[in-house]
Amino acid sequence: MGNNKKDQLKHVAAKEVNNMATSKKRTEHQEKQKDQGERVVKWIFGVLVALAVIYMVWSLFIVQ
Repeated sequence: MGNNKKDQLKHVAAKEVNNMATSKKRTEHQEKQKDQGERVVKWIFGVLVALAVIYMVWSLFIVQ
C-alpha cells in the first residue's frame, strides 16, 4: 500500500470483512432457525390433531 489516497481507499479493512462475514452467518442462522421452528410447530399441531381424532374415536366406543 502506498501513501496515495486512492490506494488507501481501495483497501478494505479486515475488520469490515469479518463484520460482513459474521453478519451474513448470523442472518443465515436466523433463517435456518426460523424454518426449523416452523417445521416443529407444524409437527406439534399435527400430533395434537391426531391425538384429538384418536380421543374422539375412543370416546365413541366408550359411550356405546
